[in-house]
Amino acid sequence: MAIYTGMRRGEILGLRWGDIDFAKKELKVIQTANWTRDGLVIQRPKTNDSIRRVKLFQNIIDDLKSATNKSRIIKKEYGDSYEDNDLVCC
Repeated sequence: MAIYTGMRRGEILGLRWGDIDFAKKELKVIQTANWTRDGLVIQRPKTNDSIRRVKLFQNIIDDLKSATNKSRIIKKEYGDSYEDNDLVCC
């Protein structure tokens, strides 16, 4: 995804399913996620210019749709113990 979109690692890790508009083939970068000694830290990007919309190629759309199906299967397998935080990369 980074190669096709130019997104940074923290932006990809912070991407939520709700940030993706499959119909418009774009996503919104509005938060980042990074691992620290204290665990996962989710925050706004460092600058307002980093908050933006990113167009998606069809192959990325297809991969994301496949990931939504896998995510549903995982949620079903784990049941109530699954913590749904809406992150694409969980």
